[in-house]
Amino acid sequence: MGSSKEIPRKRKRGQDDKQEGSDQALDNARAQATALRVADSDWWHDLVHRLSLLSKDLGLLGDDSNKFKSFFRVSRKTFDYICSLVRQDLVSRPPSGLINIEGRLLSVEKQVAIALRRLASGDAQVSVGEQFGVGQSTVSQVTWRFVESMEERGRHHLKWPDAQEMVTIKANFEQCHGLPNCCGAMDMTHVIMTLPSVESSSDWYDAEHNYSMVLQAIVDAEMRFRDILTGWPGSMSDARLLRSSGFFRLSESGQRLNGSSRQLPQMGEVREYIVADMGYPLLSWLITPFQDNDLSDAQINYNNRHSATAEIAEKALARLKGTWRILHKVMWRPDKHKLPRIILVCCLLHNIIIDRGDELLHGVPLPEYHDEGYEQQICQFVDAKGKELRNILTEYLSEK
Repeated sequence: MGSSKEIPRKRKRGQDDKQEGSDQALDNARAQATALRVADSDWWHDLVHRLSLLSKDLGLLGDDSNKFKSFFRVSRKTFDYICSLVRQDLVSRPPSGLINIEGRLLSVEKQVAIALRRLASGDAQVSVGEQFGVGQSTVSQVTWRFVESMEERGRHHLKWPDAQEMVTIKANFEQCHGLPNCCGAMDMTHVIMTLPSVESSSDWYDAEHNYSMVLQAIVDAEMRFRDILTGWPGSMSDARLLRSSGFFRLSESGQRLNGSSRQLPQMGEVREYIVADMGYPLLSWLITPFQDNDLSDAQINYNNRHSATAEIAEKALARLKGTWRILHKVMWRPDKHKLPRIILVCCLLHNIIIDRGDELLHGVPLPEYHDEGYEQQICQFVDAKGKELRNILTEYLSEK
């Protein structure tokens, strides 16, 4: 027998070429991203120059860092952090067709800048595009790519607190206005919009004769959003929206607000709860103010402290809509499936500013009230356990 001879394996040229092509494409994308960062590193100063040529008085305040903050609502440091969150998504999907007037592809930084400006100003896409030297379609595409990425990458900035965090939150609420074992303040606001006649319906037509979408929010003592619900029609009342929420179902089943109780000497036990205004039902875990006209001094004192605590949610929503003015202006025919995701991302950005220790620039105008033109709703529902808890709190606070 002749000796065996190893036969060389036939090279699969198609597979090798495909792998080499994939590696080359990845290398090109990385090189392109690096080149873009270098070529576009001075985009902010280019933008300021462009605005001056356009004679745009956009109310830019103070020195360079303050101008940046008044334009984008975040500091340069927070801006860089936001870029780090979305960079992988924006680089891994090359922005085909996203170019400025010089014909260069847009860097991640400029894409984020365009999206933040659109959300912060609420200006029309054409106007934002003019500021950055891009077209309306580019502003639309960039903003939506940013929203999709932030929705996933920034989600950890909006979550219900764990037991350790809740200890701090309850202490902060008590320090503010005296309410013991309080875990949050809740309120609701409307995002007003216009709709095409084919989509107009009574569901979206609210009590103040606007087409709107509602946002329900629960905040901590630092005005950080801890739970939100949106996407529902503006015709829904505060109480009905609450009962449609996952938070309601979790709280009713004992899976929320189920932490340690507070024992008040000679008064009773106070479970975890949140507060809200009189538009909501009085429940065992949701405490609302007294509505009677003939109130005792102790009840008046309770209502004052309750109102001051509930106002934290009002202020958070006013800050949200004043900072990200796309939610404060009337939105022109938005996609009702995309709008809830835009609202969520604005809430994430609101929280990121707080989490990063960023301060909203003084001089940025905020609305006095988040739901201007909307009357206070009234809900008469009273749960016996909620009534008992409110009485305990009233007695406790009367001695403070």
